[in-house]
Amino acid sequence: MADIKDEMLEEECDIITLVDMDGKDVDFYHVATIDYKDKWYIFLQPVEPIDGIAEDEVIIYELGVDEEGDDKFIPIEDENLLNEVFNEYLKEAEEEGFCDCDDCDDDCDCGCNGCKLGECD
Repeated sequence: MADIKDEMLEEECDIITLVDMDGKDVDFYHVATIDYKDKWYIFLQPVEPIDGIAEDEVIIYELGVDEEGDDKFIPIEDENLLNEVFNEYLKEAEEEGFCDCDDCDDDCDCGCNGCKLGECD
């Protein structure tokens, strides 16, 4: 039986399907897309558990465009850049009034981007 939170996320979030190295489709929730230093970055969270990725972790890619004009997800290999982009996301999320649920002990209906501050149960 599906978890109610999972059902809410599926209804509220865009789901992006990527193909892994084995050719298998893997679904991700589109958590956010931000502009940082004139480049775009996308934050994804796996719909189903993936080995090596904690339930509360996100995957961050730089967005680019391939030869056909389609979106291209570019892995970020520079650890410093990865931290800068994540910190920018946290800053923007705080400015928007979203929490990361550490303050409310995950006792809220967060949807994709966290819960509005003050609305946590």
